[in-house]
Amino acid sequence: MSQILTVPKELSVIAAKRLREMIVDKKMQPGDRLPSESELGKMFGVSRSTVREAVKLLIAENVVEIQRGKGTFITMQPGLGKDPLGLEFTNQKKLLTNLLETRMMIEPQIAYLAAQRATQANIDQLAQIIHKIELAGSDRSNHTPYDVAFHKTVAECTQNDVLYRILPIICESIQEGYLETANVPGSYERAIQSHLHIFHAIVNHNADAAKFETEKHLRQTMEDMNITGG
Repeated sequence: MSQILTVPKELSVIAAKRLREMIVDKKMQPGDRLPSESELGKMFGVSRSTVREAVKLLIAENVVEIQRGKGTFITMQPGLGKDPLGLEFTNQKKLLTNLLETRMMIEPQIAYLAAQRATQANIDQLAQIIHKIELAGSDRSNHTPYDVAFHKTVAECTQNDVLYRILPIICESIQEGYLETANVPGSYERAIQSHLHIFHAIVNHNADAAKFETEKHLRQTMEDMNITGG
């Protein structure tokens, strides 16, 4: 009897695995819509209820999300939970410092690789973000979303999927740091100049300059937040 009861669960786990494989094989991107339950059932040779359970497993893994009345879609950061490193349960007084120290260890090397490997499409995307950062600066609006987008895109320039998925986690410090530096005189202007210098180094495929400018940018950020680092 116990074996019979576990069959549906095993089928849903198998269906979930095949669904993940389908997403990878078809190179589905964030925002792409999955086939309907009936279509997936036919593809995998299982019932709609099994597909429904498989989708629930992928929702729990933050691979897909259901948009009411529209269907099931790939999430913006497939497979990454809201707090994958459990940072909410760490010492919050030290969190910003720890995040910046981590960025200092990782991001300069990311910029180094980015300058070596950036494609023209990557560079064009960075240029668009730089433009948005400059526009945000002119009207003193919150530039944080563009700041985060810039650093994420630099990571994307490495053509290394692992680095691209790690960086958004530590980029949380950019959002936290904005509140810390919003009223520091000249901090925004210095940040814009730093981004421009990093951008030009990547455009010129100058890896050493990209690494140097990123280190300089992070050290300046730590100074603006009164954080000392190595």
